[in-house]
Amino acid sequence: MARGPSQSELAAIVLAAVEDRNGTVLDAPRAPHLAEAQTTAAYRAKRERDLSGVARAKAGFKSAGFWYVSFSTTVTVVSVDVTGVKASVDFEEATEEYLSSTANGVSSVPTGYSLPQTATFLACAEGWQLDSIVPSVHGGGLPMSVVED
Repeated sequence: MARGPSQSELAAIVLAAVEDRNGTVLDAPRAPHLAEAQTTAAYRAKRERDLSGVARAKAGFKSAGFWYVSFSTTVTVVSVDVTGVKASVDFEEATEEYLSSTANGVSSVPTGYSLPQTATFLACAEGWQLDSIVPSVHGGGLPMSVVED
């Protein structure tokens, strides 16, 4: 069985996952930071399903003359609970996104949001793998990159 995870290693995986998720809204998405071995098959399958929802939202946004050009994200771990082969990380994501529009070009003032979330990890022979990230609040007002089931 894997050793207990450190808060810093879990936080690093969560930050990479959130940045990868946020990167999907950019007009020119960058390559992911999170290695496949750091995630479970269930996490990767949900991310793959989410991509079509994000693509639809992004296309609608762009058809209205807007697109995201960059973002900055900070993750603050609130608590970590490890029980056997499962770890739960409550965290707060604070993200600022920079918009561009056909009318005004790139805005110098970012839009921002703060979102409490929970990440679940499972132990495996290689260490700890991210299994899910879910927002603690649901419904309207979620960022374009968050697709709920």
